[in-house]
Amino acid sequence: MTAPAAGHVADAPGATIGAPAPLLVAYATQTGIAELHARDTCRALQAAGVPTRLLDFDSLSLPMLHAADRALFLVSTSYDGDPPDMAEAFNRDAMGRSAQLAHLRYGLLMLGDSYYDDFCGFGRRLQRWLQASGARPLFEPVAMDDEDPAALQRWRVGIGATVLR
Repeated sequence: MTAPAAGHVADAPGATIGAPAPLLVAYATQTGIAELHARDTCRALQAAGVPTRLLDFDSLSLPMLHAADRALFLVSTSYDGDPPDMAEAFNRDAMGRSAQLAHLRYGLLMLGDSYYDDFCGFGRRLQRWLQASGARPLFEPVAMDDEDPAALQRWRVGIGATVLR
């Protein structure tokens, strides 16, 4: 099964009109690792019958977040706390002010390198912005140092316990 293209809504088997909105899965990546994990997450969700909508942060907008009930964010941090290039506009335009997101439940996987002082800096800024906007976490945000398999497992467990239950 191939992953849906960015911005594409992937329908789960048996999806019907009036069914819940697809789960938004948004990624911000510089090297492609966050995208890889986002696509893997979508494949697992779709296999479990959960419709998803995969987007990169270049395509993400506040109206999309206002329309979503649930979202999963997989974001990397570049250098010492910077957002990836594809998230610069969202960081500047959307995260520069509070949004009304009290309806939104989210999961957050933050990818970074603890070599840098501001480890997962962009992910932590995204988390603070989501909380300040009223969004509530589905499960504890996960910070992943490099390619730590234990952190990736915590991400999968969080999704399993909240999204797939």
